[in-house]
Amino acid sequence: DGREFVFVANGATALAGGVLVQSPAIVAGHQTLAMTVPSTAPATAGTFTVLVTNGATVINENYYAGGYLIVKDSTGIGQTLRIKSHPGAAASATCLITLEDAIVTTLSATSIVNLIANPYSGSIIAPTTATGNVIGVSLYPLAASTAPTWDGTSGAKTAAGVQQYGFLQTKGIVSCLSDANVATVGLGLMRSTTTAGTVAVRTATGADVGNALQTTISAKAGAIQIDL
Repeated sequence: DGREFVFVANGATALAGGVLVQSPAIVAGHQTLAMTVPSTAPATAGTFTVLVTNGATVINENYYAGGYLIVKDSTGIGQTLRIKSHPGAAASATCLITLEDAIVTTLSATSIVNLIANPYSGSIIAPTTATGNVIGVSLYPLAASTAPTWDGTSGAKTAAGVQQYGFLQTKGIVSCLSDANVATVGLGLMRSTTTAGTVAVRTATGADVGNALQTTISAKAGAIQIDL
């Protein structure tokens, strides 16, 4: 019937049913990272490791496992490489990223990379100001995960935590909460800028998440056509 779903690991906050959900917030300090090319990790085509130089924010061990290394600029620009694992890294220290995907175009010391977490690991209620992408609508209450803990200086994992998993809907008819900006049938919808986890009538500056299938009611759930 056109509905599609995605399996996610929830973040540290419990989700109610029928709320708009976002990917983990982007960590600004892990974007635009420089890299080095020692003989032990030359980042040549066909290999699976990249040595990056961290910024001012500690990289927690395996936080980006299942996520992506994006080559942002210079040699090898445009590559999207899935991350397998990595150790913790202190601020300004190097971090060896092990990849699932082989490097396609050899990188150099001029290459600049971004680290992007798996959007479906550590999902959060969509905040009123976007810090990541909307990834779906919760179908039922989903318990909070117990987050891993890491050493605040080295990023080494000190406790594994307990993940809670469930499904979000990404396409088709679904029940979702609305804010006070009431929509009528057929209007485009976006994340609310006033109430977290709800939809509102899309504006020129808002990202489209679907359409209203009925006139919505403030603080109530209604039928929408989600399209992510």
